[in-house]
Amino acid sequence: MHQVEENPRFRRAMYLMILVLLVGYIGFKAWHLSMAFEAWEGQAIAKAVPGAAK
Repeated sequence: MHQVEENPRFRRAMYLMILVLLVGYIGFKAWHLSMAFEAWEGQAIAKAVPGAAK
C-alpha cells in the first residue's frame, strides 16, 4: 500500500496496465461478437424446425 501512495510512477503504471487490459478485453469481445454475428447470418436452415431460435 505504501508503494502506491509514495510512488506516482508506480501508480501511473498500474493505471496504464488497467487501461490496456480493459481496451484489450473490449477489443477481444468485439471481435468475438462480430464472429458470432457472421456465423449467425450465414446459417441456412433447410426446413422449418419447431422450437428453433432462427
